[in-house]
Amino acid sequence: MDYQIKFLLIKNPEGIVSHHFSIHSSKDHENYAMFNYIFSTLEGKPLNIFETGSSAWGTNSSILFDSYIRKFGGTFTTVDIRPEPSYELKNILSKNSKTVIEDSVKFIDEYKKTYFENLDLIYLDSFDCNWKSLEKSSQHHLKEFNNIKKILNKDTLVVVDDSPIIGFFQQSQNKKGSFDFIKSGLVPSPTISGKGSLVHQQAIRVGGKMLFSNYLTGWVGFNNLA
Repeated sequence: MDYQIKFLLIKNPEGIVSHHFSIHSSKDHENYAMFNYIFSTLEGKPLNIFETGSSAWGTNSSILFDSYIRKFGGTFTTVDIRPEPSYELKNILSKNSKTVIEDSVKFIDEYKKTYFENLDLIYLDSFDCNWKSLEKSSQHHLKEFNNIKKILNKDTLVVVDDSPIIGFFQQSQNKKGSFDFIKSGLVPSPTISGKGSLVHQQAIRVGGKMLFSNYLTGWVGFNNLA
């Protein structure tokens, strides 16, 4: 069946995700299930989406977000300091999407604050994750988050890629071949690692709520924070 006809036949957000990963990525991708969850919670309503780290390959998240607003309405802006993604995406994205070539921290700091007040979804993925040295990526995303946390709507969903839970494990006594978390107290409690590790610490500090965590982690409740 023709690509455009398949797209027109999509009825719900889960269909957008399935369609996207079938064509632009793979349903075996670690983010497939999480994007299904994210969009299912947002219920097919028009969304204002902001992304740092434009993606025209891998997950192709920029194309996924554009597909969502193309189908259900809203706006999408993606920012990346590299020109290549913008050039790759300019003839793909729809009229309500735009790409910006700029340092994401600088853009967030200088762009009009009313824009961020009206966002439904913020996806932070602008700094490649080096799992052997996480400081630079986690600090960069903390800077992005700190520039917007005080002006977000309480329902705005903030998501950071490459941010799974990390903890200390032991062999399970109840299920062969499985592992259980060691109880907190003997060792530190499980927490968020990767690019979102410092964002998570800040979120807990200011009373934000972690909504989900897999390979992506998302939080809500960041309005009027100190």
